[in-house]
Amino acid sequence: MIEITAYIISFLVMITAIRIIIGPTIWDRLLGYNLVMSKILMLIVLFSVIFEKSYLLDIAITYSLIGFISTLFIAKFVKDRGKI
Repeated sequence: MIEITAYIISFLVMITAIRIIIGPTIWDRLLGYNLVMSKILMLIVLFSVIFEKSYLLDIAITYSLIGFISTLFIAKFVKDRGKI
């Protein structure tokens, strides 16, 4: 059952990647990027449960922090129209 969930989440990541590619605005692309980050985070936690590896949870925490900070930086960059 857990493996089926992993396949479904992987499929949803691919669908969300399409939103990133065809998104009409940069904000749609940023939202798609954030969704992909969240779904990959779910996959990492799911793999941690499947393979019973607790170190994957540490990787998931680090990945979520990096994803959150990168989303903030990209949003600020877009809001300021490319001024660093």
